[in-house]
Amino acid sequence: MRFLVACLTLALVLSFGIAVLSSPLAQTESALKGVVVTADDKPLAGVVVYGSVWKQCCPYQRDKVTTDGKGEFFLEHPGAVMHFSKANLQPLALIVKPGTAQIRVVMTLAGSALTVPTCVQPESNQKQIGWGKYGLHFRVPKNGIKVLGGKPDVDYVRYVIKPNNGESYLNLWFGPMSISTEPDDQQFVESVDFSQRNLASAKGAVIGMDSWGRLSGGLSWRHTAAFGSGAVYRNADKESAALFDQIINSICTVDYPQQ
Repeated sequence: MRFLVACLTLALVLSFGIAVLSSPLAQTESALKGVVVTADDKPLAGVVVYGSVWKQCCPYQRDKVTTDGKGEFFLEHPGAVMHFSKANLQPLALIVKPGTAQIRVVMTLAGSALTVPTCVQPESNQKQIGWGKYGLHFRVPKNGIKVLGGKPDVDYVRYVIKPNNGESYLNLWFGPMSISTEPDDQQFVESVDFSQRNLASAKGAVIGMDSWGRLSGGLSWRHTAAFGSGAVYRNADKESAALFDQIINSICTVDYPQQ
């Protein structure tokens, strides 16, 4: 079914990257133009804007542009979920209703990022998991969980962290391209609410993204990634999500030696 183009302008004031949905939305087939501004209505230039994947093969395609000096952009194939990012701003994902032709997006200065410090020696009741000595690592408890996987493939390694009690599990991915920076757009579409924030190095540079949300049944998800590595869980109950979040929040890095 092809949706008729409607001239509808959305005023989207979404602080801290939070978007709340009333129901899942199908991907729009309409071209979309818009403007990105600050909370005091000043245009934002240099914001990276991209939509959903509209062609899986071959090659994979999604529209991606940068706002001009007037804060304006245009996408021929926006899809159901729009993404907005700039280094000093809070990352933003939002759902676009089918048939929407024009939107107005308000972005805010970056809020509290998840800082990725240099790794230190884990406590005696923890062990540190990564791929080799360098790159991202996470601390996991030695008791109350099963650690599965860990056998390297050609260019990645995956660990599965599963509580002794419960069906949910956490995936830890390591490798140069083992995980995308953000979850699939369908994850946003199926969520009741969701949020995003930057991952920042100890020096304050943006190195990745932390995304999380809640599904209609009360289960939670999270997707945290930088440098092609990271952590993901889906459909986690409250108790499991608390454990997984503790592990994800322990993220740290060991810098590669300077050449």
